[in-house]
Amino acid sequence: QRDNGSVMPNIYHTGITPPPPSMKIDGFEICYYPVLKVEYESINVPQEISDILKLNPIVLLMSKNAVIGLDKWLAHFGMGSMYFSEVNFWAVGDRTHTCLKRVLGIQSFFPEEMTGKGVVLALQKQNNSRVLLISCQEPQQEFIDGLTSARITFFHFPVYKICIDENSEFSAHFKNAESSYLILTSPSAVKGVIKSLSLPDLSNLKIRIISIGPTTSKAIYKNRGNIFLESKVQNINALYDNLFNLISESSYS
Repeated sequence: QRDNGSVMPNIYHTGITPPPPSMKIDGFEICYYPVLKVEYESINVPQEISDILKLNPIVLLMSKNAVIGLDKWLAHFGMGSMYFSEVNFWAVGDRTHTCLKRVLGIQSFFPEEMTGKGVVLALQKQNNSRVLLISCQEPQQEFIDGLTSARITFFHFPVYKICIDENSEFSAHFKNAESSYLILTSPSAVKGVIKSLSLPDLSNLKIRIISIGPTTSKAIYKNRGNIFLESKVQNINALYDNLFNLISESSYS
């Protein structure tokens, strides 16, 4: 609440990854209500993965959750990171790269453009045509289509799944006000918000929606939502670093 008694507008953050802990934006209350949860599981056994590794693929991790899932998979079979000795690791971006180094002590390459599209372009540029894809159960179809179009052979090694987690606290505290903002960081988060708020779609939302990027925007439009802003950088830390300026610029443009 503000000093004059009026209610401070909210920024609702709904993704799995929380907002940066030190983040504060003057005039707004940042509310973290995740509408998704991660469950770690894999049906693959070491012999299957060893057979794929004999083909000398790039081992590509698509998220920090993929790193954690891989770590849990190795631990489940009583193995360590040496199982992947002499393997060429790639990460989708700097955060996944840092997580991989911290959790498993493994160095990796990541492309300058830290998106699925950037990965495909880098694979093509370096003439890599085989990939062991470590990701969630249902990777973005756009990324899979990109690999297929580029004639890159991939073996999918899922180590976790993302589930909708109906958040009653979010529903109880949510205020559909034009002065507030809703940050959506994935197509799954779009589904999670709709389920948590018991909505048929996003068409009746007055709140201003901020999308992390094009893939999420597509899901928002599909569910009849309006986008106030789409982040130019697909990175939640970068989005928050620029959020105040983004809001100010759009409000006065």
